Amino acid sequence: MMENIGLNSDIQAGDKSFHIQTQFLEPSEKIVSNVFENGKVITSRTVPVNGELKSQDLKIEVQKLHRGISEELELLFYISEKVATIQHALSNNKLGMVFLGKNLFDEAIEEFKRALQIDADFAEGYNNLGVAYIKKRMFQEARDVLIQGIEKNENYADLQNNLGRAYLFLHEFQPAFKQFNKALQLNPDYEGALFNLCLANLKTIVDNAQDSSLPSINDRIRNTKSLLTAIRESNQAFKKQYLNSALEFIEESNYNEAFKALENAESDQVTTNEFMSLENEFYLNFMFGGKGKDDKFVEGYTKKVQREIEKYPKYADLRNNLGIAYLIQCRNLFLKGLNEFRNALEINPEYKRAEKNLKLAENDGKGFLILLRAILK
Repeated sequence: MMENIGLNSDIQAGDKSFHIQTQFLEPSEKIVSNVFENGKVITSRTVPVNGELKSQDLKIEVQKLHRGISEELELLFYISEKVATIQHALSNNKLGMVFLGKNLFDEAIEEFKRALQIDADFAEGYNNLGVAYIKKRMFQEARDVLIQGIEKNENYADLQNNLGRAYLFLHEFQPAFKQFNKALQLNPDYEGALFNLCLANLKTIVDNAQDSSLPSINDRIRNTKSLLTAIRESNQAFKKQYLNSALEFIEESNYNEAFKALENAESDQVTTNEFMSLENEFYLNFMFGGKGKDDKFVEGYTKKVQREIEKYPKYADLRNNLGIAYLIQCRNLFLKGLNEFRNALEINPEYKRAEKNLKLAENDGKGFLILLRAILK
């Protein structure tokens, strides 16, 4: 039996206080770090480790994760102060998404509101504000802001889908089905909306909803089985173990447990939670966290995206993010190249070839830097 290896510390980030608890769990060979606010766990991170490592090496790994979590939170609130000094809706939106991923709902809501104050036509801002309200269980507020977003852009399928979710939580079943179907009219392959139709079907059965506009219970069951089977075969967003459990419970007519299985599938979507967080945190650190010329940081992000692509090769967002990462690496190498031409001239001010190369690079390279700036903004 190994000694207890763990760390506890209190930190101040912005005007908030957090407690971080990090511990090596010997049976599962994992290091788990939990962040508490007001005594409640708001976010966790788990890192697998080799349980055969020596005690001192495990302590180093625990310290590394513990320190990393602390530094991330402190940097996040530092970045939020910098973002507050500019008028850039995209940055507020990305910052809001990072806060949302850490279950810091009030901070997320504030950032999405700021994004919409800057750009009242920013459809993604309405959508994300609605999602934040849903996560905070402020369903009426979610409904209202999502309706506002649809008034700005009725062709944004995510807005239609999330409005359906808000209606579902409000037990307004007919408009919920209507919104999910609108989302599918815009994108017939939208797995999130197909999944939510399954949730809605089961929810109305579990709640014994008395609504004459709904299909019969048998039709809803058949529809759910058909949709879940199709989603299970084609999707990468929802883990199959939950979908299989839901289908098994449906066969047993245990609709309450089937609904719970789908709720677990919804809360455990790797693609939504991890991919977006990875990209948003990189952007904020690159633009505001002083990491723009940190080759190790950029290379680390690039490798993470490459690993995700190996697991999920059909996700276009990952390919797009990798393309941006490659351009940033090119930019950093380009800046290093300029610096070497300058070093050559410092050593030999009469070095004509280096002088020519520097002028060409400075003049012709402006277009590349402008391009990258435009892509990032």
